[in-house]
Amino acid sequence: MELGGRMKKYWLPWLVGMPGETATAICSMTFGGVFERFPKLKVCFAHGGGAFPFTIGRIEHGFNVRPDLCAVENKVNPRKYVGQFYTDSLVHDEKALKYLVDVIGRDRVVLGSDYPFPLGEHHPGKLIESVEDFDDELKDKLLAANVLQFLGLDRQKYDPKLNGTRKTKALPFSADAEPLPKKTRAE
Repeated sequence: MELGGRMKKYWLPWLVGMPGETATAICSMTFGGVFERFPKLKVCFAHGGGAFPFTIGRIEHGFNVRPDLCAVENKVNPRKYVGQFYTDSLVHDEKALKYLVDVIGRDRVVLGSDYPFPLGEHHPGKLIESVEDFDDELKDKLLAANVLQFLGLDRQKYDPKLNGTRKTKALPFSADAEPLPKKTRAE
């Protein structure tokens, strides 16, 4: 990530650099054919996919009008991969979150916190919970179900409402979760 020159001021590497870097990573993986070569690969991109969800139209247009530059290693339209990878939800804006879910898919966005960094949500999940247009099923997907599916975990082992216990197995972002032991936090 560029830290010098015009990016030295205003905390720009973190405000616009990281979203740009995330979009660059997604484009590199799609144009490079990574998802074609490894169709079962599960990837989750930070920063709500960065600029990618908001520039997929431009990216696809570039792929179509300049295949000599974009389709060099992979002839598949990059839009095909939307919905095949995950992003976190860390966009800090209700409209952006709604758009992210619409573009990436309601089954492919997971709770993001950016903990312990200052750009993280101070109360992880608060934005998701506050979106009145999201029904309870979607909120549950974004807060827990999607990440459990991504990780291949059985929800019954981690949700105290389903397993009848109230041990530290509750998801760390669950409202009724007990604090994790200190050694787990450092891992």
